[in-house]
Amino acid sequence: MKKTLTLFILLVTAALSFAQTRPYTKNEVYFKGTEYELEVYKIYGRQDGKTMLVIGGIQGDEPGGFLSADLYSDMRLERGNLIVVPRANFKSVILFDRESEADMNRRFTKDLGVMEMDKVVAVIVDLMSESDVFLNLHDGWGYHNPKYIDQWRNPSRFGQSIITDADIFACDDGRMLDLKTPAKKVLEAVNKSIGEEQYFMHYFNTKTEDPLTKFTDMRKTATYYALKHFCLPSFGVESSKNLPSLELKVLHHNYAVNEFMKYYDIVPEHPRIFLKAPKLNYAVIKVNDEVVTVENGKTLFADRGDIIEITNVDANYDRGISCDILGMGDLNDCGKRVEVKGESRIVFRKDNQKMGEIKLAYKTKTAAAPVKQPVQPVVKAPEQPKQPVVQSGTENLVPSKTNVVFVMKVNGVERRVASGGVVKLKKTDVIEFTEALGGDFGSPDVPVNVKGYVPAGAVNNGDDRGYRIRMTDYFMLKYSRDGKGSAYPVIAGNSRNEIGEIWLEIE
Repeated sequence: MKKTLTLFILLVTAALSFAQTRPYTKNEVYFKGTEYELEVYKIYGRQDGKTMLVIGGIQGDEPGGFLSADLYSDMRLERGNLIVVPRANFKSVILFDRESEADMNRRFTKDLGVMEMDKVVAVIVDLMSESDVFLNLHDGWGYHNPKYIDQWRNPSRFGQSIITDADIFACDDGRMLDLKTPAKKVLEAVNKSIGEEQYFMHYFNTKTEDPLTKFTDMRKTATYYALKHFCLPSFGVESSKNLPSLELKVLHHNYAVNEFMKYYDIVPEHPRIFLKAPKLNYAVIKVNDEVVTVENGKTLFADRGDIIEITNVDANYDRGISCDILGMGDLNDCGKRVEVKGESRIVFRKDNQKMGEIKLAYKTKTAAAPVKQPVQPVVKAPEQPKQPVVQSGTENLVPSKTNVVFVMKVNGVERRVASGGVVKLKKTDVIEFTEALGGDFGSPDVPVNVKGYVPAGAVNNGDDRGYRIRMTDYFMLKYSRDGKGSAYPVIAGNSRNEIGEIWLEIE
């Protein structure tokens, strides 16, 4: 008996010696260096308590949700615990799109493992098992209202709401979860903070299990999965995409998360909003294992066949960073060994915003032989006054002092278009301008400005190179030819020195 007691004391002492002292934060990174890189922050308060799981970015075009979740990653707690997943679907955040392979918030079903993104869903499901309450942060269109007021304010809109799948949910083990009471109490406090009635949040019960519900798709969501499989109180928090500023969307999410934390007795030390423009300082890059440091806007020299690896990115943000060697690798080439196949550019992004660029040029003249892409659909410079239309030509254009050639991608396929040309596009097309060659600009680095297009959440500096532009993105109509959005000009140069122009015609 004495030996048993001694052994027990030794085991307890050993366990305590390995336990971390509260408060502390654990940062776990899954699938590092891939398009689905997943960062998880587990924040343990000074005193133990309930654990709240907060997820943002499960749909990548909802920055109010994922930027709010991001702020809680750095939080310290007096009491209770947080598990924060700022960007559940990193690929769709980079693309600033609701979906990548599919809508991740409709992947919480029985057929897990079919798609690549399902490995992320599996991690989130594991995190549910460690939690006492779950918040899924979204940005929805319009303003939810229990009464129909107009097309933007009615019971079918998701924006500015707290969503439950039922007022009271009956778990399989017999427990009854009251979801309406905490949601209503949170809303009462949130709307006091919001102040303006037009932006009030409302309670939204989708009645997910009701056979007559209009929202049957909610049965595939993360919140319903957490309710059904873990009997976990789960809430969707929606700011509106129609709110007048990104900061307001983040702020309203913060109000809701803070009130849920208060309701479940999770006590924070500090929230703050940090939204200044992202900026790259420099990157540390290995060329054939030799380390070089290259500042933003400068050139990295390497020859065809060399192996380059971006090992460190120094910027004013630590998270949401990706680096894209155009024409090589994929959307996120940070930390990968990539063989140089031609001259190119390395675009650095924070989430979907471009924050810097480094040119990739040949080190020796003998390396400058054949370059990158295979067959390129191109078009010859048009004769005035008739304008040519880009089809699928194969003739190479030669830029000169008087002939500017725009290099662009349409749905990933490179095209070269001479100044004066017209590119016909469909609404479903995605374009990206790489560079403009030739012309007398006084510098080989010629900006390309898609008039009327402003990158979401970015400062408009008149240079749209490197942005993936969907023709369904927002364009300012006043720049279109007819004021109705049928055609937009693209300018090489700047407002003081326009050296070339083509038109985008949208069918």
